[in-house]
Amino acid sequence: MASSERNIQLRYIILDACFAQSAREESVFWTKEALLEEVNRQLLEAHPFTKPIAMRTLEKDIVDMKAIYGVHIESGRRGGKVHYAYADNSDGINKSQLIDNELLIVHQFIQIMDRFRGIPGWDWWLRSKLIMQAQMGMIGSGLSEREWKQRIMEITFSKDERRWYESLVEAAFKQTPLRLVYAPGMGDQLERVDYLPDKLVQQPGGVFALGSAWDPDIDAFFHLIVKLDEITSLDTVVSDWPEGLKPQPFNWEVYSADRIALTPGVVSASSDVTISVRVWVADQLAQQFLKEPMHGSQDLRVEQSGGGIIFTLYLVPDIQFVRFALQWGDEFQVLEPEDVRHKLRLASRSASDRYAPMFGP
Repeated sequence: MASSERNIQLRYIILDACFAQSAREESVFWTKEALLEEVNRQLLEAHPFTKPIAMRTLEKDIVDMKAIYGVHIESGRRGGKVHYAYADNSDGINKSQLIDNELLIVHQFIQIMDRFRGIPGWDWWLRSKLIMQAQMGMIGSGLSEREWKQRIMEITFSKDERRWYESLVEAAFKQTPLRLVYAPGMGDQLERVDYLPDKLVQQPGGVFALGSAWDPDIDAFFHLIVKLDEITSLDTVVSDWPEGLKPQPFNWEVYSADRIALTPGVVSASSDVTISVRVWVADQLAQQFLKEPMHGSQDLRVEQSGGGIIFTLYLVPDIQFVRFALQWGDEFQVLEPEDVRHKLRLASRSASDRYAPMFGP
């Protein structure tokens, strides 16, 4: 049996729809008796074994809605009976412009999804649910319009990422290749490949498709990382994919874990070697990395030195690591190995040369 306490939010949503309807339509009147009947009807419809609420619970819900959401519920009298409506047809407990029973549908959808608690990917749903509840005004509606803002920060898709994401995910699960056209680095030259996506990864730099492509010229597969923002077209009709032949499995988890970030392009399984890199980080920035490690390989054993902390990382010191190291300026320094320090010297020199005086003294 679903408890009455569990259905508090659902009751608020039902009452909200009733009060909004009264405010919009002059011919509609919701008395306490009619409200009680409607709330219990919809509660029973949502949960067949729900115990009906009493009149005193309904009265408390109306008082609580005023206090929690700051809505203005007016009472009038007609035919000797008191009826209720919002003071204004723009009033309500949700921030979005929902009509009729749309908010109720959202609530029922959330309840259904909550039954899958704990499945892989649940963290995604938990964040999405809270964002949806906040956007719909199901939580936090007591805030004024001036105070209200999205309080959960997330990495959102760009227009192009959103355009291709669903097709790539479906192809990865169905294991069906796609005809893919993309512009590396968003340059003028277009590359065309028959591509079988294996995984999609979202990183601060964007969303990347990790998969295998077929090269008919050399009669072989190769591994390829494509940034979704660089894709110009996708087609389910492929021209060169060899029938019945599959690419060799590739351990993308290990490949990704060995890097600070992913770089689009052709991937070799053996060209990059993971090494030990020691870095010095100024104390204030180091405190951040102690709470949120800069990389999954970050050694828990650290040492104090010169107003900062020395960390040891085990990764591939590629261009993404060089960019990561340089972005912190004086607060971050690679101590060893020497060849990585040399990479950083060259990158720093190249950056400073771009800002050398162009004209005059």
